[in-house]
Amino acid sequence: MTRYWKTMRNAAVAALFVGCMGFGAMQAMADDGEDREASCSAWACAQECAPFGGQLGPGGPGQPLQCYCCG
Repeated sequence: MTRYWKTMRNAAVAALFVGCMGFGAMQAMADDGEDREASCSAWACAQECAPFGGQLGPGGPGQPLQCYCCG
């Protein structure tokens, strides 16, 4: 009977491990929703805020991304 519980425990630990790894992989590969235009806008934003550079940030609920100058 001890062997049965040891096998069940190992199966439960393996299932938990595989589930956690699958969830982590899903999070790592999740799309952030940004399209290719955002990367062009990020480049334009960095050029617009020339000596210090700029970064795109949230523009508010339902609003597009905005350029924030650094410095």
